[in-house]
Amino acid sequence: MYHKLNAMTTILGLLATLAVPAVAQNGYYFVLGAGMPVSIQRLDPLLAPGKVSGHVHSVVGGNAFGPTMDFDTTQQSTCSTIRVKADKSNYWMPALYFHAKNGSFIRVPEKPDHRIYYKFGTGNNQPDLERSEFPPGFRMISGSANLRSDDGSFGVGGNQLNWVCHDGGSNPEAVGFPSGFSNCDSYGLAASMRFPSCWNGNDFDAANPLAHMDFPTNQDGLAGCRSPFNKKRFPEIFVEYYLDVKSFNGLYGPNDKPWVLAQGDPTGYGFHMDFLNGWETGVLAKAIKGCNIGNTGDPLDSPQCFGAGSLRSGSEADSCRAPTVVNEDVGLINPTESDHSGTVGGVLATLPGCNPVQSGPQDATQQKGCGATTALNGQPVVRAPAPPPPSSTSAKAPVKASSTKTSPSETPSAGVTLPAGWTSTGCFSDTVKPRSLGTRQEWWGVPITSSNCVKHCDSIGKPIAGTEYGGQCFCGDKLVNSVAAPGKCNFPCVGNSKEQCGGSATLSIFKKTGGSKARRGHHHRRAGHGIVAAS
Repeated sequence: MYHKLNAMTTILGLLATLAVPAVAQNGYYFVLGAGMPVSIQRLDPLLAPGKVSGHVHSVVGGNAFGPTMDFDTTQQSTCSTIRVKADKSNYWMPALYFHAKNGSFIRVPEKPDHRIYYKFGTGNNQPDLERSEFPPGFRMISGSANLRSDDGSFGVGGNQLNWVCHDGGSNPEAVGFPSGFSNCDSYGLAASMRFPSCWNGNDFDAANPLAHMDFPTNQDGLAGCRSPFNKKRFPEIFVEYYLDVKSFNGLYGPNDKPWVLAQGDPTGYGFHMDFLNGWETGVLAKAIKGCNIGNTGDPLDSPQCFGAGSLRSGSEADSCRAPTVVNEDVGLINPTESDHSGTVGGVLATLPGCNPVQSGPQDATQQKGCGATTALNGQPVVRAPAPPPPSSTSAKAPVKASSTKTSPSETPSAGVTLPAGWTSTGCFSDTVKPRSLGTRQEWWGVPITSSNCVKHCDSIGKPIAGTEYGGQCFCGDKLVNSVAAPGKCNFPCVGNSKEQCGGSATLSIFKKTGGSKARRGHHHRRAGHGIVAAS
């Protein structure tokens, strides 16, 4: 039976759920902003190692994320959506879909505001000196994908699952999906949940994934952990997952609950989270002894936290992506830009995987044999090399792409198949915010190569194509605020390692002479009360 936490625990929990804390105060916790997902695909290296998982996950953290992972794998990340360089961990949760009244499913895009709280204080607002850092490769989950009703695992003594619609008014909230609103325009729809922090010393067991961890009975030290879960007590991780639901305004009313989690859960009770530790050894242990910035707004590179030079740039975090290794359409994919200036992808007839909607209240049963892909793409997981150091080209005045010539050895055309009229023009810088080419990242369900990126841009009538960071594709009419960056486009494409797909903030550029003829593309239109695909 779970016990109530003491008053200070409850207060800190309430503070953590506020989008904007009312009063700034120091406390022994810090918040990692996780930005946009590093990966959105059917992978779960904890519960489905080495294969395609049952449902789609939205993943934040290091770009080494893949089907099979351990601590050494996390350390191969060359970037992360989390700005603290020492945290190469991954955190993931089920993607959310809008279930239209015509039966189709549309993936709900995330907001660039995932928040990951690390709490390690006592009830007297002092550092809990009995907290330990996570062992290398430590793994755990919180919640259960199959739940369709309240089984008693929620609440103050449990994982504290909470859904809230930030509508700027009553802000309806509930353990499962709330109702009583028709928009969440103030700050989106959000789920929050905490991980357990008491450990019995055993490794993660996929057959019984909750067995090695327990929630504490109070705030302070090992005394707050029940036996046998008092071998170690870790910092408590509390996650807020924000979703942008504005595009669905007018398609549902206050009495509707049109949301479905990726595993076919229309209740919200099946929300869950996974964590794979990738913290560089010793860094977290030091931070939890003295980092007391709380919600004051003091930077994470303060001396008492992670120190000078400990943060990656915002542009690097925003552009970080892991390779796509499951070849299927998972629905709308949001662009890299934080303003969500466009989306691409498909309106789906069914949820990816074998995930029929199961309303409960009994636990859902996993389905198989529906014909969904169970194969990875066969390509090795290509990890981009470390970003090159800043070059003197960044200080040059911007020039038009067509005004700079490159030698054949510097053009990223080796092995690339180009449509008629297209040529490779070289490697050029990308300002990232805003983009030098286009306004959104293109994706159509397969791993990116320079060949298929150019073909895609040609098909939608754009005369310039660019690939970046090994797995990003951009299309546009002009290249702006960009300079030549010879030799900097050296990342292999995730879809074909024999081709090059740009680099870190550099684009492999291809142009069509005479422009492209616009063709009918795949767009979305509203019809009646649902959203349908228009061909």
